[in-house]
Parts: sequence; C-alpha cells; structure tokens
Amino acid sequence: MSKLLTVYDDQEPLNNVISALTLNAEEVFFVYHHEVSRNTFANIEKVIYKYLADTQIHFLQLNDDEKQLNEILDRNPDSVIDVGAARYLSLLLFEIANRRQNPIIYYDDEENVIKDYRTHSVLYKEVFKLKIEDVLKLRGGEIKSFMHRSATDDKTKETIIDLVENNIDNYAAFIRFLTKLNSIINSSRQSGSARFVLDNETIQKIKTDYCYKKKSDLFEIRDNYLIFKTRKLMEMVCVSGAFLENYLYIVLSESGYFDDVLMSAEIDFSDDKYIQPVRCEIDCMVMRNNHLLFVSCKSSKADTGDLNEIYVHNSMFGNALSVPVLCVGEELDRKYPSIYAKSEELGIYIIDKSSFTDKHVLDVFLEILDGTYRYDPLPV
Repeated sequence: MSKLLTVYDDQEPLNNVISALTLNAEEVFFVYHHEVSRNTFANIEKVIYKYLADTQIHFLQLNDDEKQLNEILDRNPDSVIDVGAARYLSLLLFEIANRRQNPIIYYDDEENVIKDYRTHSVLYKEVFKLKIEDVLKLRGGEIKSFMHRSATDDKTKETIIDLVENNIDNYAAFIRFLTKLNSIINSSRQSGSARFVLDNETIQKIKTDYCYKKKSDLFEIRDNYLIFKTRKLMEMVCVSGAFLENYLYIVLSESGYFDDVLMSAEIDFSDDKYIQPVRCEIDCMVMRNNHLLFVSCKSSKADTGDLNEIYVHNSMFGNALSVPVLCVGEELDRKYPSIYAKSEELGIYIIDKSSFTDKHVLDVFLEILDGTYRYDPLPV
C-alpha cells in the first residue's frame, strides 16, 4: 500500500496533488500549521478523487510538530515523504524522515519531474498530467459554461482557417468588413436559415469592399441573395472576435501537441464564499505537461486594461508553470510599442501579426512552452 506524507502548500497548488497522483497513492497525509479554508481542502480532494477514487486523504493540523509527525510515521512506517513545499514543516519532516530512512521525494516544477531528495535523481520523468479544469479547481475556480461554442464541422473550420490566414495582413480591415456585414444582415430580410435578401445597392456595397475578394467562401451572392456557407459562420459574423478565438482553438486542438485546449470558458471563482456568482471569461486556455497558458484574444488594438486582465487571470487561477498570453491581429510592437513594452515587463507573451506571417502561430505557442520564445526588438 503506497502512502504519502507531505506538507500542505498554500503557495503552489501543484505540490498538493502531483506527487499523490503520480505515485497512485492509496493514502495521503497533509500536515499544516495555520487555519486553512475548508473549501481549499475540498478542492484538493476533488482533484485527487477524480483520478484516484479510493484514496484516503487526511488533513492534520499540528500543534506539537515533532511528536505528531513521529506518531504518523510510527503508524505508517513505509510512507513516502514529499518535501516539495518550502516550509519549516518540510524541513522538519525531512530531518525526521532522513533519520528513519523513509524514501524522500519532491516535485521539481521547473523540470516537471519528481526527484529523489537525497540523490536529486529523477524518479518519475512522466508525472501525472492534469486537465485545465483541475488547475482551475485547485485555485477555487470552476468552469460554468462556454460563451462561444467552437466550430465542429469541417466546412466551417476550413473557412475559418482560410479567413484568418488570408486577412491577417490587414486584420483590422477584415473586422470592419465583418461589422458591416453584420449590420447588413441585421437590417435585411432572412429567407432560410442562412440566407438573406439584399437590394442591388447593398450588394454593390459588399462587392466594392476591400475585403470582399478575401472573403474565402464565407458566403456567396447569388442573384439578390447573400448565402452563408454554414449557419455557424453566419452566427460568428455577429461576434467578429469569435473568428480569432476559433482559429486558435482549431489550430491548437487539432495539432496533437497539447493535452487540453478550451475556448471561451466562463469561470466562477466565488468558491462558495459569496452568495452571488463571481465570474470572468477567458478566451482560450492551452495545457501541455501541466504548463497552462491563459490566452486573451484581441482582433486589433490591445490596451493596458487587456494586459491587466489576462495578468490577473493567470495570477488568480495559475501556478508556477502557467503564463499569460495576449494574441492580437495587429503588429503590436510596431503600432503600439508602449503596450508591447508593458507586456514584456509583466511577463505576458505576445502573439501578434508577425507570429502568423513570419512563422506558424502553432510554433510560437510551442516556443512559449519550451522556453525559446523571444520578444521582438522594439523600434529605437
């Protein structure tokens, strides 16, 4: 029977679950000093029980440290000791376990491996891979809904890819075209699920727009009808920002490189502390090997408020392996250098126009995850 004794970590939530899940622990003892919210312990239990339903979990508040730790080890002499949390209790636990010759491990969050404390050798190179909802849960967040549903049919997905890649050279103009199109269909008579009746003047306004020739097969004009390729594309025109969100979701989720990808998630972080829900929306989240990227999508200009928002989301729901990312359809370092500089200062990774034109956007996400990402030099 595998048993794990560890110190509850109130700073790094990964330390509370990775070792237990990787070792398939059948019993886990968390020791701590100060009062901790019952909700916090409940969230740890939910994540562990999700994968190890029969594991016994104990949260033990100590008032006589050495005596109580020795009593736990007397009753459970074969326990593995996890000293990943940088706390006084971890040091004391290490001393006691070292005298008793218990196995001592720690989770190295920089390398995302579990190591032997005495030799620093890697014991588990492939540690347990959490899902996005697990990381959020450990910080008191819960996904309640998805504001924009991702495209699922191949026709719609192919058109989204074409539209974004064909228009990224002037994405602001593309967004203006979508806004115009939305205004037109809202004031036109609908004839069918994705077909609208237009007069000749309106048709001419559409055909003379700069972006008409780059519309891919978003729609066609036949006689006096504007006919969208799919109903989903028609719905997306009403929310122009949904194109960039969907594009990222399609490219990232279908690449096969990531463990989990979510789009437009509405997160409740009231965690039973408030009667009314307290919620926020995150455009995209991407997970690979427990590294979580919080992504905010902006079709054109981003401002300081956008930076602060995604920075706070990462701080609120993330951990040592998570980072904030801002994806913008403009060349941010050239058009808005002060915002770009502020992003770099805050440690917010930028994916902008050059990320689509100079290389594939997927490669930029992989650079962020493997540590090879470099910010563009700002104009002097």
